[in-house]
Amino acid sequence: MKKILYILTAAIFMLTSCEKPKSVAEQLAGDWHCSSSAIDAEIYATFNEDQTFVLYQQIGEGAFRVYNGTYEIKTNVNAREESVASQHTLTGTYNDGKTWGAEYAFAVTEDVMTMTAGGITETYERVSGGIPEDVLASCVTVVKSEEITEVPFL
Repeated sequence: MKKILYILTAAIFMLTSCEKPKSVAEQLAGDWHCSSSAIDAEIYATFNEDQTFVLYQQIGEGAFRVYNGTYEIKTNVNAREESVASQHTLTGTYNDGKTWGAEYAFAVTEDVMTMTAGGITETYERVSGGIPEDVLASCVTVVKSEEITEVPFL
C-alpha cells in the first residue's frame, strides 16, 4: 500500500511540476525598451504573438515616430547549443512594404533581449506596465517611411 501511495504521489508531483517551456515567440512577446544602443535615440518596441510589431522611436528632441509592421522569427537548425544568440534571427517588414535594415541574431530571456546585426549589439529590457504614457501621448504615426527624413531603427 505504501508503495502504491509513493508511486501515486511521485506521479502527481511530476505532472504538476512540468511546465512546457515558452516558445521563442512567446518569450519575445511584450514591450521592450532599448537600454544600450549605438545611436542617440530613445526606442521602445512592442512585439505581439500574432507576429506584428510597433516601434516607437525618438531621435534627438523630436516627437516619437511610430512604425507598424510584421516580423518573422527564423531558427538556425545548424547553430550550436552554446551559441544561443545565433540560434534565432529576427526580420521584419514595415506596413509600407519596406523591410528592416538588417536581419538580427537575437536572444531573449524573461527580462532582457539582445539583437545583433553588423557586429553591433543592442540590449533591450522588458517594460512592465506597457509603453510609458508620455511616449504614447507624443507619438506621430508614420504611414510611409518616405514621409520623413529619419530612418527607422530596425
